[in-house]
Amino acid sequence: MKLIATVILISILSGCASTQPISFSPSPDYAVSVQSSLFDAVRIDKNDTSLFRNGKAIGFIRVEPVPTNVSSTSDFLSELRSSSESGAVKTRPLSFPSGFTGFAVKYRNYLTGYLFSEESPDAILILSFPEGEFDQISETISHGI
Repeated sequence: MKLIATVILISILSGCASTQPISFSPSPDYAVSVQSSLFDAVRIDKNDTSLFRNGKAIGFIRVEPVPTNVSSTSDFLSELRSSSESGAVKTRPLSFPSGFTGFAVKYRNYLTGYLFSEESPDAILILSFPEGEFDQISETISHGI
């Protein structure tokens, strides 16, 4: 009897599995939502949130301070973009929600985005995910929670 009840409970729970977006806010300035179906584990360090699926890293969300010796965040972002480009690596502009500026670098099958919030230009958000999921994730960027 217990076995039948357990099987029924597991069937009900697995049928109700959801793929809701989970919001990560690595700082008060940024929040990013990722579909729960893309990952099954999370590691949170000081300024870095890494997402895993089946024991393998699939992406990260990180906030880095803008160096104090640069004239502006947009200048730093431009410098970062030009230093990122090479023969094998191309950058592309991204359309982020209003109030955010940035670009992405494609390397192998991953896109890494670098952006800053015009409201809080003292930190840069860096996120890296497989190319197939990156655009969907980057569209969810908002101010922190």
